[in-house]
Amino acid sequence: MAVFMTAIFVSVPVLAQQSKEAYELVEGMIDASKTLNYSGLVTYEKAGRLKTSKILHLNREDGTFEQLTHLDGPAGQFSWRRTSGDCELDTTQDKKADLLSTLTSSGFERLKASYTVEIRGQSRVAGREATTLLLKPKDSFRLPYFVAIDNQSNLMLMSVILSLAGKPLERFQFVEIEVGGDLDSITVGDAGINAEVSCDAGSKPQPLGDWTVGWIPPGFLLMDSEKEPIIGESILSFSDGLSAFTVFIESVQMSKKIPPFTFSQGATAAVSAKLKNEEDEFTVSVVGEIPADAAKKIAQSVSHTSKLRNLP
Repeated sequence: MAVFMTAIFVSVPVLAQQSKEAYELVEGMIDASKTLNYSGLVTYEKAGRLKTSKILHLNREDGTFEQLTHLDGPAGQFSWRRTSGDCELDTTQDKKADLLSTLTSSGFERLKASYTVEIRGQSRVAGREATTLLLKPKDSFRLPYFVAIDNQSNLMLMSVILSLAGKPLERFQFVEIEVGGDLDSITVGDAGINAEVSCDAGSKPQPLGDWTVGWIPPGFLLMDSEKEPIIGESILSFSDGLSAFTVFIESVQMSKKIPPFTFSQGATAAVSAKLKNEEDEFTVSVVGEIPADAAKKIAQSVSHTSKLRNLP
């Protein structure tokens, strides 16, 4: 009994210290992605498909530049540059090679509120020693992440998105990486930039006045909203600092051939539902790296200023 009680009292501060150290590692990883220059070869695996790409990531006084070049399948290259501000970027997995490079200080605080972080041990990735972490959601409305952080540079070398049952769904991993060196002197021009992102620190996305998402998982905030008047589509994007989902709302005239569905591929869930008011019918689709049950609950909570009802 004495040994057991001693173990309890010793384990609490040890676990608290580990938790503090784990969050510090995540914060250091975010800082490294915003200050270091790196390039390398990465693999991205989803739903049994493996893609290999070359990444170039440069931080400069006038902003951050990132370029991803596909090395297999159809030829393709995507480049983006953030010229000001520190906002969370709305990126897809094909374009986003660094899972946490877009986190802001506020995003990190929300991450801490929604996930616990555990140090799981040491590993070796891309020929470099790394510390592995498990980011466990505090509820069932988001997915766990397993990541490896370079012990030397603090850059993320691997991330695996897991199901709630712990099954790997998607994997991003460096197989080669170079940090600093000649990369520090590369000049970035305007040619070939696919997307420019400029963030006003004082601006916040506004909800669309005619649409309301009645239920949002705790910790998720509205990051972007837009309305396409030509096709009558409204788009709302949300993030909890790590995971993200987007709500698409469009008139059934544009989507009448698409029946309601629930679909998952890798870590991405997609759910759609039909809604109707006195004048029109609408399709609501929710797509993101969240469990399908959460996506369905979000879709069913959407409402309009005029009364809507769910259609079978």
